[in-house]
Amino acid sequence: MKNIISNIKRILAVAAISATVLSTSAQALRTGYFLEGNLFRYRLNPALMSARGHFSLPVLGGVGINTMGNVGMSNFLYESPFNSNELVTFMHPSVDASDFLGGLDSENRLAMNLDLTVLSTAFYAFGGFNSIDLTVRSQTGMNIPYGMFRFMKEMGAGEHSFSDLRMQTRNYVDLSIGHARDINEQLTVGARIKFLFGLAYADVNFDRMKMTMAGDQWRVSANGTADIAIGGKYTYSDKKTINGKTIIDGYDDVSVGLQGYGLGFDIGATYDLSDVLVEGLSASASLTDVGYIKWSDAARAAVSPEDEYVFDGFEDIEIHDGDGSLDNQFEDLGDDLEDFFALEDKGEGSVSTGIGAKFNIGAEYKMPFYNKLSAGFLYTHCFDDMFSYDQASLMISVSPLKVLDFAVSGTVADYGAGFGAMANLHCTGFNFFIGTDCFIGKVGKQFVPLESMDASVTFGVNIGFGRPKDRN
Repeated sequence: MKNIISNIKRILAVAAISATVLSTSAQALRTGYFLEGNLFRYRLNPALMSARGHFSLPVLGGVGINTMGNVGMSNFLYESPFNSNELVTFMHPSVDASDFLGGLDSENRLAMNLDLTVLSTAFYAFGGFNSIDLTVRSQTGMNIPYGMFRFMKEMGAGEHSFSDLRMQTRNYVDLSIGHARDINEQLTVGARIKFLFGLAYADVNFDRMKMTMAGDQWRVSANGTADIAIGGKYTYSDKKTINGKTIIDGYDDVSVGLQGYGLGFDIGATYDLSDVLVEGLSASASLTDVGYIKWSDAARAAVSPEDEYVFDGFEDIEIHDGDGSLDNQFEDLGDDLEDFFALEDKGEGSVSTGIGAKFNIGAEYKMPFYNKLSAGFLYTHCFDDMFSYDQASLMISVSPLKVLDFAVSGTVADYGAGFGAMANLHCTGFNFFIGTDCFIGKVGKQFVPLESMDASVTFGVNIGFGRPKDRN
């Protein structure tokens, strides 16, 4: 088995290409926020009751995939000068440094998440609307500063430095139980409690690195940490030391199982403003994914600026040296990165992390000439340390039939802008929905976004039951 640390280092170098293997926004489809037939809108706001109850089909009940980022595959992969059907990485000598670096930002970020609904049910009882969900969630974020890429590509004499290089991934099972009820004709409130079971966690963070040329080598001083909870342990070699300290060179004995436990909650409310402001106007707000996971027995590592070490530099990556496939180019780059990042084993310890709390606030206006047509606004702020973001969306929702809904959206966010759409069929005995919060842009031969990683798709097949309730 490939050691985990090497894989993490390679992910840091080729994050844009890796993004498509992971993947959504760790909530329900935002475009369907104002659709009453949307079975899962209570995940965005627990006070938003669905029109009818449901049972999910195992695994197929809800699958959400989304990537966000201010870079795309075209920033890191280029057409080979020898064969137009082959690709080379940005480190290949045929790629001009100014062309590559000119396409980057000061902070190059990617957010990649996956929501997989294993089982779900919702129903009206006990004076309100109730929901139970079992979901597998994966949330990954990467931030690679411009200075890191500049050093890798140019390695000019003198001094190079950068800060805030980070890769974090958390993977867990979320068992949520919720209840919502009408307080009066205007106010509805809801809440969900979340029982969290950690599966895998890794956080590699270098908040400062400085490289200084010394002869034909680089002197590197860094302040960085790594915490990994995947059931294994660090490995190390006596040949790799810094000031007499043994440095890790791998991570072995990975085991599948629970690596931590936690607790969280969602709260929300909606209020009909028809009697206060304008007929047909309503407002809503929620706070979701507030909670934490305590990862037990995490393998910990760190490096301090006083522990300077030597780095020989990145080697040129050739394509016609026997086997210059893209995979081998990444392998060569990964080997160099193993030497560039050096961390000392700090033993084991527990680590507590949040799960990316989100604040949502929305307003909807039902058209007076046809109350099945509405316009809405939804703003979201995610509280997630370096990977926090803001999104604002305008939505048009229409329900021409009691069993059929459509919505379109336009969104502006920290990562860019995009358009989304959703279609939802929810009749007794059957429900199918499909949608996106951001249509995929220009793609390459591998169907990977080229110019921006902003893309999503969410779909599900469920069994609906009960007569649709008119929440108007």
